[in-house]
Amino acid sequence: MIFIKIIVLGSTGMLGQELTRYFSSIGNDVVGVARNNADYNLDITDDKKLLSCFEAERPDIIINTVAIVNLNECEMDKGNSYLVNSRPAGVISEYCFDNDIYFIQVSTDHYYYGDADKKHIETDKIYLLNEYARTKYVAELLTLNNPNSLVIRTNIVGFRGRKNDTFVEWALNSLKSQEHINVFDDYYTSSIDVYNFSKILNDLIKDRPSGIFNIASSEVSSKKDFIFSLADSFNLSHSNCTPSNINNDGLIRATSLGLNTEKVENIVGYKLPTLNEVTCSLKKSYDSLNESGKNE
Repeated sequence: MIFIKIIVLGSTGMLGQELTRYFSSIGNDVVGVARNNADYNLDITDDKKLLSCFEAERPDIIINTVAIVNLNECEMDKGNSYLVNSRPAGVISEYCFDNDIYFIQVSTDHYYYGDADKKHIETDKIYLLNEYARTKYVAELLTLNNPNSLVIRTNIVGFRGRKNDTFVEWALNSLKSQEHINVFDDYYTSSIDVYNFSKILNDLIKDRPSGIFNIASSEVSSKKDFIFSLADSFNLSHSNCTPSNINNDGLIRATSLGLNTEKVENIVGYKLPTLNEVTCSLKKSYDSLNESGKNE
């Protein structure tokens, strides 16, 4: 096996943490970049510092996970959303092209609506309903200017272990406390846990494919079904959950985010996880995190 050097941008985020852990665990040299608590502490919008990091490390692969994902924040400051979500992809893509580095841009599934639980293929028509979708799509275009690059559309779930809870952390806390929560039965995703995402990405990039690929659960589920499956995997009651419709709170949201995974399955040679397999994997990750915390 050939081990490589990988730079993970956003290494302290939910996905960045798992990519760093996973790729390191199989013997690769992983360099983390984030604003704080990383090998390189810098702002991704600072071109000079970012490129200096690349020059110093000379990686084989760069993976960009950095993004402002809060829809309100993107709408409130469109300029900053572009500077964080879009522009760095162009800078990184150009550098990677000039230096024969494989570039992976982690994108989004926030491009579809009105299709219920349809599984969207990579070439389906997309809709730019809000600033978040627009800035992520611009990042895709800038990335693909480099033919040696890969765009991953996905919907990731997992644990971050910091002050602001992830969706899964919020859902688990609500289920454990039997707090009443509304669960949307008209909002569809193909969510995949960050462990499975990392494993699949590693298998996918062995032959350095380029273009757009979906990495997601092989099943499309409503948020209600996801939370119910999460409760079952953790042996928790979901009697406190009330099925409801999503509240737009003034924002235009994509709500039919199902992704078709056949394209990536044809390369990796196996079927991507089902909803139940995703939530069971989350339980394993949760137990592992708690066990490691006890041993510290």
